[in-house]
Amino acid sequence: MAVKIKGGDKLQRALTNLAKKVEKGGHVDVGFFEDATYPDGKPVAYIASVQEFGGTVEVPEHETEIYRSVAKDGSFNKNGKFVRRNKSNFATTHTVPSHVITIPARPFMRNTVVNNQADWGKALGDALVETKFSVKKSLNVMGRVMSDQMRDEIKRIGPENKPSTIRKKGFNRPLIDTGRMFQSVTHEVKDGPSES
Repeated sequence: MAVKIKGGDKLQRALTNLAKKVEKGGHVDVGFFEDATYPDGKPVAYIASVQEFGGTVEVPEHETEIYRSVAKDGSFNKNGKFVRRNKSNFATTHTVPSHVITIPARPFMRNTVVNNQADWGKALGDALVETKFSVKKSLNVMGRVMSDQMRDEIKRIGPENKPSTIRKKGFNRPLIDTGRMFQSVTHEVKDGPSES
């Protein structure tokens, strides 16, 4: 968009108006917000931070049911391998002792910044021109761009799942299970400078 301004007074007014639009400033927060939770009430932001930095989860002793399929003659079908509940006609209850699960760091948020920040300045400049220097609209554009970039990192991040996890999930995308975290990536435009 090219703008032609003739005369010093017009230039001064145009620059003053532009400065007023930009001086209020603002920022965009990208990530996971308080209202994003899993069905059990656990915050998505908590799970995202464990995935980002790694950690350990202490699993208390609990009971679980194991499902199998039994033939009419009483022998196990499928050599006694476990089956899904809806395919089962035989179940046993077992006590699983307490144990610790170690989750490796999968820094999808940091990778989003490292892999994309060099392009954000130009993208913001383009958005400002496209929105006639509306800070809020431009930051909203940037929020969508950054959210999409974070989702791309979630899809591509490693290390790979363990074979047992791949069997359980049916696929090998380490940061995607139910899709809740992936779908919860969002952005919010706020007035003033960032608090972080």
